[in-house]
Amino acid sequence: MTVDLRRAPAPPAAGGRVPPHNLEAEASVLGSLMLDRNAVVRVADFLRPEDFYLDHHAQVYRAALNLYDRADPIDLLTLAAELEKMRVLERIGGQAFLAELESGVPTAANVEYYGHLVEEAGTKRKLISAGGRITALGFDESTPANQALDTAEGVIFNIAEGRITQDFVALKDILKTTWDQIEQIHKDQSVISGVPSGFNDLDAKTGGFQKSDLIIIAARPGVGKCVISTTLVDDPETGERLSIEEFVRRKRPSVFGLSPHGRIEPRQIGAWVDSGVQPCFAVTTQTGRRVEVTGHHPFLTVSGWQPLHDLVTGDAIAVPRCLPLFGKESLPAPLARLLGYFVGDGGLSGNAPEFTNIDAEIVDDFKDAVASHFPTCHVRQHGPHYVVSAFHKLLGPYSWQPNPVIRWLKEFSLWGKKSEAKRFPEAAWRWDKETLREFIRGLMSCDGSIFRTQNGRPRVEFSVASEGLAKDMHHAFVRFGIVARLYRKSERCWRIQVTDSESVATYQREIGWIGEKSARFASNLPVFRRNTGHLPVVVWEMVGQAAAMQGLGWSTLAVLSGERAHTSKFETYNPRTSHGLSQRRLGIFNEVLEDWWLSELANPELYWDRILSIEPIGEHQVYDLAVPSGANFIAEDVLLHNTSLTHALVVQRGVGRLVSAAHRAVEGRRMAPHRAGHGRAVRSADLYR
Repeated sequence: MTVDLRRAPAPPAAGGRVPPHNLEAEASVLGSLMLDRNAVVRVADFLRPEDFYLDHHAQVYRAALNLYDRADPIDLLTLAAELEKMRVLERIGGQAFLAELESGVPTAANVEYYGHLVEEAGTKRKLISAGGRITALGFDESTPANQALDTAEGVIFNIAEGRITQDFVALKDILKTTWDQIEQIHKDQSVISGVPSGFNDLDAKTGGFQKSDLIIIAARPGVGKCVISTTLVDDPETGERLSIEEFVRRKRPSVFGLSPHGRIEPRQIGAWVDSGVQPCFAVTTQTGRRVEVTGHHPFLTVSGWQPLHDLVTGDAIAVPRCLPLFGKESLPAPLARLLGYFVGDGGLSGNAPEFTNIDAEIVDDFKDAVASHFPTCHVRQHGPHYVVSAFHKLLGPYSWQPNPVIRWLKEFSLWGKKSEAKRFPEAAWRWDKETLREFIRGLMSCDGSIFRTQNGRPRVEFSVASEGLAKDMHHAFVRFGIVARLYRKSERCWRIQVTDSESVATYQREIGWIGEKSARFASNLPVFRRNTGHLPVVVWEMVGQAAAMQGLGWSTLAVLSGERAHTSKFETYNPRTSHGLSQRRLGIFNEVLEDWWLSELANPELYWDRILSIEPIGEHQVYDLAVPSGANFIAEDVLLHNTSLTHALVVQRGVGRLVSAAHRAVEGRRMAPHRAGHGRAVRSADLYR
């Protein structure tokens, strides 16, 4: 008898018990999506790909969500095309598998019911997986009880948080009632027209809690989430980098974050929060990323979202491997490279722009760009130095024609800058990919290098005197998906290193060089195993627990995942659990285990960066953003949790007083409807008591 392994359930867990699942309901959901294009709307707000028991079903649902996000129709052909783009169509069985799913469902009328069956089974599997991790915490004698409780709470909270959904009602159904309440509040001249909260300052601002919806600022106990005002945030619409203070002031509508489907993409902002002045800490990672936050700000770790005060140096936190963001503005490629040349080897603080370089190809490209775009200028050579001068044309007795290159450099705020003060032009973040690439290529060809290390591995380096310029290049590399390390080499030298072979290859493919450096590693770029960004050894325990739940030992797991060809009682298998675990290897293991949390850890869009230092920096003005979908955003190239401004909705009717137990349930921090209206920035520091 032939067994279809694509549809066979996973091996039973220890004790012969199979994890909860409902394959018929999963197939019915997917078939319904192809029958009715509106079916996805009825399940997308609560059903996640990881809720599906079979990976093939999860891949089909993930493809359907991709189409739904782009407002494309969902049918057999579009799903097949999307799965082909995801490179999984052949693995799941091709169009024949999709056709079988579609033909197995007579109607899409019950898709929501089937979806809840799938969600319920998925939640129970997550609880089983969480139970295994909590059990391991209980047996771990090296972990203090309080820390174990916090970690266990976080594990369960992550599951519960993922089940939060939103319900919507028609505006006409609530507008009349709300308007009547507003008129009544306006007529009532008493200080407190609603239910008193017991907090005098809050009652003075709100008039008490009205008989209407109360928005609660909700979070787990001990969780506060703010970043300092100068924190840089990337605008998905324009590409520019703004301080979060400016981001809040402009009320920018979206921000990059990690979606519930595991992708780095723009997320809509629900509110812009001014959180006052609070004590802050600077967190620096091994790759050189630095973010300044409050002590309670959560970071994504291998154990879920953890507040900073529970983290120590050496802990791994999630950062985006790539921030796929480019603007729409452009420059001719020669001009973009010319700017790069001036920032790299240019003298911009004298009487005329200068350029110093000995690479003939770079010098020729520099001269050609000046001649083509600034025909009233000429380049004079003094050894390796090149001076761009204007043809001085006498306009009057004492008037001379200004140098157009100086005027052009002033437009980008570059003229007059010495080496220590050079930065990327602010416009660079609004440039399209091609323009930014050419600018970086020109700059790297001057101040960067690629060479072979003693062990034969290629390395890309960039060394400059300006800390700001090094940080700009570090961020630009993130936009191109290049993982690099930024550090201070000496008092006047900041350096960026790209050592991972995949990132070196990405640099060579996406950016490249001009001149002699372009011939280095032009072909046969060495490929080697990366030793950075590995998950901490504790993840091995999670893998072992997930395997044990399915009755699998290490040797069997190695065979099923293709790491070993066979096993016997005469040989042993050492998975080397004392070393960090790569995401690639974890992903291979999880193709067998299908554990939802291990899938999150193996997500290739994330890079697990170790904390290098945590330093107090005093009190600072802080802000936050509320992102309802996903509850996180990216700032300073680090993944951060956000405030839960719209997570809870409470209706108070005929209640004379709010008891302290309810106050403790939301950590003592509430916000009532403000009479100034909806959609304004909220200063939460004024509402806290």
